[in-house]
Amino acid sequence: MKQLKQLKLFTLLTVLCLGTMVQAQRVGVVLSGGGATAGAHVGFLRALEEAEIPIDYICGTSMGAVIGGFYASGYSVDQIDSILSSKAFIEMTEGELDDDYTYYFKKFDADASMGTIKFAKGKFITSSIPTNLNNPVQLDFQLMEYYAQAAGAANYDFDKLYIPFRCNASDIEAKEEVIFRNGSLATAIRASMTYPFFVEPIRVNGRLLFDGGLYNNFPSNICYNDFLPDVILGCNVSENADPPQEDDFLSQLTNMVTYKTNFEQLCDEMIIIEPEVQVGTFDFEDLHIAIEKGYEASIEKIEEIKSIIPRRVTAEERNAGRAAFHAGKQPLIFDEITITGLDKTQKSYVKRMISKKDGEVSLDRLKTTYFRAFADDKVRSIFPTAVYNGQKNKYLLNLDVKKEKDVFLSVGGLFSSRPINTGFIGLKYNLFGRTSSTLEAKSYFGKFYGSLLLSARIDFAERLPFSIEPNMVFNRWDYFTSFATFFEDVQPSFIVINERFGGLRFRFPVRSQGKLELSTDFAVINDDYYQTPSFLATDTADRTRITAGIADLKYERNTLNRKQFAKKGTFLSIQAKYLRGDEITIPGSTFTSIDTLNAQREWLVGKLKYINYFQKMGRLRIGMMGEAVASTQPFMRNHVSTLIAAPAFQPIPESQTFFIKEYRAHNYVAGGLMLVGDIGKNIDIRAEAYAFRPLGRLEQRDDGLTNYNWDEEVYFIASSSIIYHSPIGPLSFAVNYYDQKENQWSAVLNFGYLLFNRSVRNI
Repeated sequence: MKQLKQLKLFTLLTVLCLGTMVQAQRVGVVLSGGGATAGAHVGFLRALEEAEIPIDYICGTSMGAVIGGFYASGYSVDQIDSILSSKAFIEMTEGELDDDYTYYFKKFDADASMGTIKFAKGKFITSSIPTNLNNPVQLDFQLMEYYAQAAGAANYDFDKLYIPFRCNASDIEAKEEVIFRNGSLATAIRASMTYPFFVEPIRVNGRLLFDGGLYNNFPSNICYNDFLPDVILGCNVSENADPPQEDDFLSQLTNMVTYKTNFEQLCDEMIIIEPEVQVGTFDFEDLHIAIEKGYEASIEKIEEIKSIIPRRVTAEERNAGRAAFHAGKQPLIFDEITITGLDKTQKSYVKRMISKKDGEVSLDRLKTTYFRAFADDKVRSIFPTAVYNGQKNKYLLNLDVKKEKDVFLSVGGLFSSRPINTGFIGLKYNLFGRTSSTLEAKSYFGKFYGSLLLSARIDFAERLPFSIEPNMVFNRWDYFTSFATFFEDVQPSFIVINERFGGLRFRFPVRSQGKLELSTDFAVINDDYYQTPSFLATDTADRTRITAGIADLKYERNTLNRKQFAKKGTFLSIQAKYLRGDEITIPGSTFTSIDTLNAQREWLVGKLKYINYFQKMGRLRIGMMGEAVASTQPFMRNHVSTLIAAPAFQPIPESQTFFIKEYRAHNYVAGGLMLVGDIGKNIDIRAEAYAFRPLGRLEQRDDGLTNYNWDEEVYFIASSSIIYHSPIGPLSFAVNYYDQKENQWSAVLNFGYLLFNRSVRNI
């Protein structure tokens, strides 16, 4: 009996000891960096939760810090998966801004710039070299939105988050890693994911910080040293760089700026999952592939994990813990906004852009005005930090604003296999104070097109924002009679158009994506031309001179993703233009009459244009375009001058370089379809077809004047092209068809943009 009692006592003590050991067993999770491949961590966490494996601590670096930070903030695995798959997150990682938060009013007219160098007063040119490819404005705001409430609920102590958390960053000046244990969670994660040359670095407590993966891409040592877990479970999708090679600059640079990470086991109970993920580092659209691979690799080792971790946490227990943590979060409502990094007048301008009056600002309301402030070209970056005030249950929002450099020098143009090569140089000077002002000069130079634009734009951040822009423009278009390439001679010009005009433009925003523009100009237009392309060298050209006052009212809404060869977004333009002035036409030797004409001209013209690229279907996107023009435009002195003054339908870039009389009319309707397919990253193929229906075809009479022909003919333009969107501009090869051109087919290789300065004649 005594022996039986001793056996029972021994058994009880053993059970109690084992229970204590199980209860005391703590599990740390470590997530590596790896960009889009780190999506595997979501699958890893999902597998652990399904197996009811406890997660007591979590550490991550770079993208592992993003996912670990979500989990530590109380987001469920399903919520993390949903966030990473969202359009907003993909745009955030690609440096794009959601269409809802673009501010079209602040955008300048598109030009042929292919690269810009920015200069600051008293700084060397090295300070003007860009340090990052992606614009981090949406990234910074989204990170604040994702993590601010959790940081406030934890009183900025990372040990008091739903799951205690650590992440790291790299101080490249001190050549050491920085471990974040407290403070702003969004700031810590932003520093940890600052991949060099991809995202701009940030300064935290006076230290310029980069991606934590540079010095430690698998922070298992941080987890072990800070938390002393009994078991470490890791998901690693990274590896140390290969040794540098004599002929490989990138391998040399990588080894210079990174340290080797220790992927070895730090304790006896440590299991590392290493999924094989065939996803590019920056291919965040393929995150779902990485998530699935992470889950599959984790399931293969889940029994091994269970064998060393007997403790279990049920879904109900996790949900209860998350609910308790979420209960301590407060809505993101800001009752105070502070601005750093600017002088007093500049702060006033930005403050008026973001909030017209003092008082509470909700997150949704802040989003719109925040991105409008960033859209100003005098603002280089805004870094938001939300600080919770427990006494008010509100947040203070601090915006660290960096002013853009003072001088922009832009270069670009078009390099073509046809004789339409054009160079471009642009110069901007910024003046930033109580108003946002820009002095600008844009110059194009080439045989086909030459131009100079001088302007001064002043933006006012009033209750109803508006801008005033005095400007002066000189334009010249020189149309050749030949269809020439680099290897053919170009015949003399048969039409040369010169414009000189100046005036004022007033702009007003219409919500975020639209603007209303009113312009008044005084213009002098000189057209030199022959009545036939078969003129002789001894012939003299006709000249028409129009001196006019012009008023132009235009509403425009634009969300297209590119200034040329767009493939998503919409464009809507509604425009009305009134011209009143005098025409003087002096006939040349190719016109039947020798009489000079002096006549007063007056007309009104309206135009509607709409473009819409619909939702992507696999690798294909379909677009549509509609255009209509109605006018009271009169006939000019002769048929050619009438055609020159008439609106033209020019739906593809190359069509702007031809003078084809059949696609010009005072009144017309037109439309077309565009098919755009992705065949690789930044490579598109396009197929476009357009129909043009003049409502009263401009037809030449026997005496050289013009009549309307009211037949119902429809004319067509088609194009097929392949475009590589390089970092500086598009490289395109196109085969085009014009059914009304003498040479109906053309093939053209272009690099750059075929864009022009503003014209008073175009509508």
